[in-house]
Amino acid sequence: MKRLNIRIGAVALRFKSFARKAYSAFVSMHREVSIGRTIKALCDKELAKSGRMTVGAMALAMIGVMSALASVPDSSLSDELQQLQLQEVQVLSRQTEIQSQSYRLVTEVGREVIASLPSTTIADLLQSIPGLDIRSRGTSGSQADVSMRGGTFEQVMVMLNGVNISDAQTGHYALNIPVPLSAIERIEVLEGAAASLVGGNAFTGAINIVTRKSDNDSYDISMQLGMNRLAKGEMTGSWHRNRWYVLASAEYGHSNGYYAPMPSDKEQTSLDNSDLDYANIFCNVRWNGLELQLASQYKDAGAGMFYGFGSQDQFDATRTIISSARYHHSWGRWAIEGKVDYRANYDRYEWHRGQRLYGNFHFAQNTIASFKTHYASSFGKTTIGVEARNENIHSTNLGDTINPTGQVPNVTGFALSDLNVFDLVKGKNRLNISYFAQQTIHVERFSASITAGGIYNTMFANQWTAGADLGYAFDLGMTLFANANRSLRMPSFTDLYYNAGNQLGSRDLMPEKAWTASVGASYNLRFEHAGTLSLKAEIYHRWGRDIIDWIYMPDDSKRPYHARNQQKVNTLGVECSVQYRLNEWLRMFEISYAYNRLDIDLHESNSRYLDYLKHKLVVRLEHGIYKGVGASWTLTYRDRMGQYNNADGAVAAFRPVLLFDGKVFYDLPHWRLAVSCTNITNRHYYDYGGILQPGAWCKLTVNYHFE
Repeated sequence: MKRLNIRIGAVALRFKSFARKAYSAFVSMHREVSIGRTIKALCDKELAKSGRMTVGAMALAMIGVMSALASVPDSSLSDELQQLQLQEVQVLSRQTEIQSQSYRLVTEVGREVIASLPSTTIADLLQSIPGLDIRSRGTSGSQADVSMRGGTFEQVMVMLNGVNISDAQTGHYALNIPVPLSAIERIEVLEGAAASLVGGNAFTGAINIVTRKSDNDSYDISMQLGMNRLAKGEMTGSWHRNRWYVLASAEYGHSNGYYAPMPSDKEQTSLDNSDLDYANIFCNVRWNGLELQLASQYKDAGAGMFYGFGSQDQFDATRTIISSARYHHSWGRWAIEGKVDYRANYDRYEWHRGQRLYGNFHFAQNTIASFKTHYASSFGKTTIGVEARNENIHSTNLGDTINPTGQVPNVTGFALSDLNVFDLVKGKNRLNISYFAQQTIHVERFSASITAGGIYNTMFANQWTAGADLGYAFDLGMTLFANANRSLRMPSFTDLYYNAGNQLGSRDLMPEKAWTASVGASYNLRFEHAGTLSLKAEIYHRWGRDIIDWIYMPDDSKRPYHARNQQKVNTLGVECSVQYRLNEWLRMFEISYAYNRLDIDLHESNSRYLDYLKHKLVVRLEHGIYKGVGASWTLTYRDRMGQYNNADGAVAAFRPVLLFDGKVFYDLPHWRLAVSCTNITNRHYYDYGGILQPGAWCKLTVNYHFE
């Protein structure tokens, strides 16, 4: 084969040979390769060999991608050679990221954006995405819930490098992700039902944390100090030897709690009990088609009035471990992928700190094994997969009585050193088996994907899922798409069995079901010497049935909030964004907006759906100042519907809030110094019931990077 020379800007690439190896250039991307214009005669020669898109054909087709970036003299090409637009082609490789193709919008928060935002946790980062609703109890990651598009915190799938790490006990721990920010390459957010991409349980969407993979040995050390005696340190290292890639990181953080403006006496007592200690350890190892990861988190949090106003000194301790092994191999038209995952979460909650009485102990485990096979043909790509997920819990409160003579640690005088989580009185085990078949089709500029599958659960029998996604790519970077997906969510163990405080679960709950349809467009335009412009817009409608809700039952004075299936919860929404990038002085200017309107049956039931986020507007500006000095500013407007009970028991309506955050940084060789502040204007506001949110909080961060 002749050598292929490609010039990208000032960088020249020469491909001498092509092979379907794990370390080959195109295969190692682990991403879709979008094909633009290419030379018809050359590409047809490769396609004719086997009737499919080979690695060699992809390499030749890359000539077309350079049409907007490279300077190839017209005289070097024969006038007789015609050009055509090829369909998008998907490389059969490890799917550690959400695949958007041309018919879905995936919002990415990349490493550069992560470094510029005044955020210290993953929950803080997600606040910048308009379609997400992040509601925090406490701060610095002590406990935060994430929901999408008018849904609840139970309806979002969270993944780490493509591995589902959602908790079957409760969605409250979905963001207990034991990965420091310095180890993250990007965060991908897929908003909307995702049965056709990541599984039927992604009811309203999915979030995927993708960690770094560096071709060079590199090391990062970060120290942060701030108000409220905040102190945090991170260390991350990556190594590359031959085909081995290793990433390891560790993090420890502490704060004495947080300050909030104008607290009542009761709220001030709660703020004094909002301290936090946590530690994260993460390791990822890759070799050819094999990937291993291990992560662990330790967290002790003063919980103030997190779960009720009758106590201001609550406490919550969690311990989380995540491990997974994945193997991918491809040959010819075929590719296979198998993985085994394990997640365990221990939770100890105390109504009064240091006292076992009225507390809860839980130990939840998820064990997952899955297998997928892909076949590429001239018609498209066919995928078949199956997954077995075993969910298990041992608890003092959740499940059936499985050990009548077991331990009851939530009593006065019980020593924690004697605790055996496998000897608790209650527990439950259930098995989910999900299966699916998917066919993707690419014809010229048109792309389509059709998925059909189901989930068998030992508690809820068999349920079916389906999805269809369509997309069309125009010239000049414009894409239109439409999709419809049916999604499911199995009730969590908390939904089914919780019986404490003012809440009562129900064993009669049914799985949630919804159809979601959306249409949208994206447009990317590059101006010569004038930057780039990116536009996105989407309108969606979700028809929800049997949606699980906690509704107020005034006749029950002891447990007034009961878990029930609502007959109907429909959601109509719109999202749009405009982003412009110019140069180092105007690095990025973005305006994004999300709107939701819910229609439910029982408005008089004090449903938790009534306090959804109706309007969210985010304005971001990142700019240079002078020779290595830059700044990033974020203005966020949130308008939440509904009412809440404050700490004194009075009913109050949520009020709109405008928050202003900023960060100024100075870059030196190997060093970055940054000063950041959240809620600069020190706004007094509530966002989760009657829990007063943090006021102004300033931090100083020092980063050191070397290779």
